[in-house]
Amino acid sequence: MKNINTATLFLITLLVSSTSWAVAPPLGEWELLFENDDGRAVALDVYHETPVIIDVKGHMYFVNKEIGEEPSGEWFSEVYESWQRVPGGGEAMDISIDGDGVPWVVGINSHKVYHLDGPIEGDLSANSHHGWIEHPGNAKARRISVSKTNGTPYIIGAFSGIVFKGTGTGWTALSATLLDSQGQNLNTPLNAIDLFAESYNAGDSENPDLRDLVFAINQDKRVFLFVPEQDAWLELPGDARAVSVVSSGKLVYIIGEDAKFYGLDLTTDKTWTPAGPGTGKDLAFSQIDTFQPFVSQNGNIAPSSSHRHVWTIGEKGQVYRAFVAY
Repeated sequence: MKNINTATLFLITLLVSSTSWAVAPPLGEWELLFENDDGRAVALDVYHETPVIIDVKGHMYFVNKEIGEEPSGEWFSEVYESWQRVPGGGEAMDISIDGDGVPWVVGINSHKVYHLDGPIEGDLSANSHHGWIEHPGNAKARRISVSKTNGTPYIIGAFSGIVFKGTGTGWTALSATLLDSQGQNLNTPLNAIDLFAESYNAGDSENPDLRDLVFAINQDKRVFLFVPEQDAWLELPGDARAVSVVSSGKLVYIIGEDAKFYGLDLTTDKTWTPAGPGTGKDLAFSQIDTFQPFVSQNGNIAPSSSHRHVWTIGEKGQVYRAFVAY
């Protein structure tokens, strides 16, 4: 086993050019997505600002926005929001959306991994014809998470609890070795119940070096990050117990066993801090970058502002989002 300094250095050097805080930025107040949400969600993911949910029967829906007739004397017409069934049929037990807006799911009965043959935005209407395509490899999964940056899917094996990485032609198993936060071998294999995958650029715009960040919650509710340099899962500091996890680079948010929200900055924090009010059942993250003309950084076009939200499902099955203040 390599020295623990390798794992520590891995965490410290994550996104070194970004800002650090004493604690992870708190979440704002939770906002109900739309007033007539009938509370059908049990799982969700988000593309841009469009959530896609699964109900208790495994049916999949996305938020459809319709503009009503413009009232006389008013500048703007009213926008009506409702849940619309994702075309293509089928039932799912988990869902993740890639960076192109394509939903990936785990079949509720087959446990097989599929993705839709088109994005949720654009020509995705009840009258359009779409179907589900199985990912090669005949995998059986219990959970799925797809990096929105490079489109790489990760799954938890339905029976093994091991995390697998999609290769485009099949699946490759990641190591099941677990290390505690000090780098000591726990001598028990990973049996994951939840995961979240994203990617970051360790290079620059001219020479990108995309690397995946894969988080997993073990069956004992401890939270781990896969460290390729050690081919093992390193427990995050703070001794947290969680049921759901998302991240934005080095900022990690979880739902604890008490259903409350907590945050951790990987580069600075040693303990988890309360991140927002209320309770939730699932987590998703979204970011929208706004670009203005003539705004650049080191000669490259850079976003002038970014809107980041953490999303969750409330006690009554309604979808909420909270602004991330950074």
